[in-house]
Amino acid sequence: MLERIKILLYLIFGYLGIDVEVFAILIAFICLDSVLGGIKAIRLEEQFRFKKMLWGFTLKLCFLIVPLVLALLGKSLGYDFNLVVNVTISILTVAEAYSIIGNIYSAKNKVKIEKLDAISTMLLNLRKIIKKMLDLLIKNFET
Repeated sequence: MLERIKILLYLIFGYLGIDVEVFAILIAFICLDSVLGGIKAIRLEEQFRFKKMLWGFTLKLCFLIVPLVLALLGKSLGYDFNLVVNVTISILTVAEAYSIIGNIYSAKNKVKIEKLDAISTMLLNLRKIIKKMLDLLIKNFET
């Protein structure tokens, strides 16, 4: 059964033009960041809540949907969005690496450092781009 799921995922990722290895690295970074965030909270003597960690992990997994949505959007419009999808995955991966390094630094030095929310910025910009595309499609449909 597990082998069938793996084959299905490879087929989906192949169809969408997404590099499975790069996506797997992003998933590994998300898992590592969640664990290190928990370690940092304990080291800084903050109140560690498993529920908070689980919600953070769940929300990060939701980020994985973004490249898939972009790839499907490109397919449905007949465009090649591979570059956009790959850039999105790269931004998510770099943001996770940044957070991992920040968590390690905070835990080591017992210092809370300010985080950069690159993912929210990316999501807002993607929404703006998609809105422009939607406006253009509606305008072309009306004429």
